[in-house]
Amino acid sequence: MQSTIKEILDSLGCNLEVDTVSNFLLNDPNYGINVISNKQANEYAQRLALKASNSKIFLKKYEELRNRNVENLSNIIVICYKLLCDDKKFKTSKPKVAPKPAIGDNKHQITKDDLPQIKDKLLKAVDESKKLVMKSFEEKEVKLMPNWYNSLDLPNWQKEHPFMSWDFPKEPLHIVASLAGIPVLSQENIIIDELLYVFTGVPGNYIVHKPVKDVYEPRQFIIADDLDDALKQIVQQMLPVASNYSIVRRFIENCDMWSGQVLHALVAAIEILLKDYYTMIAQLETEHMTGGLTLQKLWYFVLPTMHTMQVLASIVTNIGKSELRGGAVLTVLHEKTSTLMGDARAQEIALFLTERACRPYLDILDRWIHKGSVNDPFHEFMIEDNELINKEELPLDYSADYWEKRYSSQRDRVPKFLDKFTDIILRTGKYLNVISQCGKSITKTNTEEIKYSLREQNYGAIIQRAYSYASKSLLELLLKEYDLMGRLKSVKNYFLMSQGDFIVQFMDATEQELSKKIDDIIPSKLESLLGLCLRLSSARHDPYNEDMRVELSPYDLQFQMFKILSIETEEENEYKQNKDCPPLTGIETFSFGMEVKWPVSLIINHKAIACYQMIFRHLFFCKHVERLLCRVWLYNKVVKRFSEARLYADAFALRQRMLSCVQHLQYYMCMEVIEPSWCHLIQSLDNEKKLLVVQSMLNQSQNV
Repeated sequence: MQSTIKEILDSLGCNLEVDTVSNFLLNDPNYGINVISNKQANEYAQRLALKASNSKIFLKKYEELRNRNVENLSNIIVICYKLLCDDKKFKTSKPKVAPKPAIGDNKHQITKDDLPQIKDKLLKAVDESKKLVMKSFEEKEVKLMPNWYNSLDLPNWQKEHPFMSWDFPKEPLHIVASLAGIPVLSQENIIIDELLYVFTGVPGNYIVHKPVKDVYEPRQFIIADDLDDALKQIVQQMLPVASNYSIVRRFIENCDMWSGQVLHALVAAIEILLKDYYTMIAQLETEHMTGGLTLQKLWYFVLPTMHTMQVLASIVTNIGKSELRGGAVLTVLHEKTSTLMGDARAQEIALFLTERACRPYLDILDRWIHKGSVNDPFHEFMIEDNELINKEELPLDYSADYWEKRYSSQRDRVPKFLDKFTDIILRTGKYLNVISQCGKSITKTNTEEIKYSLREQNYGAIIQRAYSYASKSLLELLLKEYDLMGRLKSVKNYFLMSQGDFIVQFMDATEQELSKKIDDIIPSKLESLLGLCLRLSSARHDPYNEDMRVELSPYDLQFQMFKILSIETEEENEYKQNKDCPPLTGIETFSFGMEVKWPVSLIINHKAIACYQMIFRHLFFCKHVERLLCRVWLYNKVVKRFSEARLYADAFALRQRMLSCVQHLQYYMCMEVIEPSWCHLIQSLDNEKKLLVVQSMLNQSQNV
């Protein structure tokens, strides 16, 4: 890094010191984090060139360093720009550097007693660095948001205009009037009028509300003491309607624009039910004005609505108290609908709310399983797009990043009624996304809309058909346009050693080199011998022979297999290679490698190749042992010329049994295990019924 800073400062021709820039860079919280894009770094470099003594020399040096992929180049450019061009505060402020302990100073010598304190400090520093990293990611996410996201300033109507709420005011009220001396019939008319107001969230003169401590706490009311006891008893029976209405209204008003599409749809459905509720209140008020409404009639008309409000209040309380969003809301609604089997009216209400709340979620699902894209602005859908960079900019093995990182299912966002289809839904969209990334257009074959139903067959059939179409289309693309069969045959020829003349020729050419210790082997020499054997053997007709390469593992096959078996066990961290073992030879560490391009790398990925490599290493070593035994047989032919050869008859028999054992073992592995599995794989590819399942083919290719 010091040399890079010196080259930049020399090209700038400024009087800055290398140590100054280095100290600022090391104390920068963004150091080591790529928060500056290439475009932004280029802009900083252009501005910095204006301060350089010769801008052309500086820009030429910058291009040279960028082409060399120098680490932290963008951070160095930004620091230099701030030191030369930015405000004076940054320029004059010195980074805080911890003083270096003096050599030989006993005060700074570390003892065992200091280790716990040092450990705590290191853990604290790690936590702070994690917080800085997360903060930088959050800042980057904010930058990616649209401009209106941060500038949007919504008024808080509930605080500025509390009486615009359709719920009761937050301030407690007191009964200011008295019913003493008023006849019972007049009290009944007055209290009916009061109840009609209270049912719509408006406090009256003789019935007032109490303040609530929690948003979803049932609201209590105070009734005038001088009201007739018989009337008061009927009023108390009807007040739960107003209490449940208040809970529902508070839920609606607490739902803001960032609550998500599912909650927005649920609120819209509740508003439809409340519209019928307001219509009923208006009709009762009209009846009351004509003088035909008594308290008993009011109780009779309100009784069905009381049950509806109770169901709504129960649903919104469960959702609101748990602060649920997206798929979790749909799970609550689905469970509530299923538990109300014995109550037809309540189940009809819950079913209506669930069906309406599911619409935006199922629209996203429909787009995912028919187009392979996710449009989820509020992060509610079960599939999360992690928005990785383009596949051309990813590491070598793009398939692993694609399948494991790009799209993933979030279990907490999966509705219960779609839980059994989660894996199918995830794979369906991934298949379609692969097809679109290959430049192929995707046409929606199914025009049927996905709708919620208590019977999963209604939407399960649509999901299954979409999965079948996506799987069939992807496999057809891989087989016809990307020659998947040719790739698999190439894998069999090299890793499963079915290209006999090539393997023999390669072992003859590399025997001397592979017999050396691993540190003495020259990989480039093996690569050249591999290329020579590929051109001189029947493998020259393979169109993918140029993708083969040589790999030397730092461990033998036994260690690799036991290391894999120890994963997710207690021995995983303790299982290490024994350093006292003799150095490995090339025969023990050699294996073939293969470069597979997108999208075939989805099938023949690094995990599948690793499995093939382990099989190859075992077969290759058995072949090596067979060649050694055959060489011993050649030496024994010379011994048989002597008269004392009969003394070695037992040794000759042992050698022959060993050779026969190795040959039979190879025959069993190749003809009894590998070949049937390979034929089963080819048969599954030729069978149209199994063409529909890419995932099963992937598993079979790894189990060959």
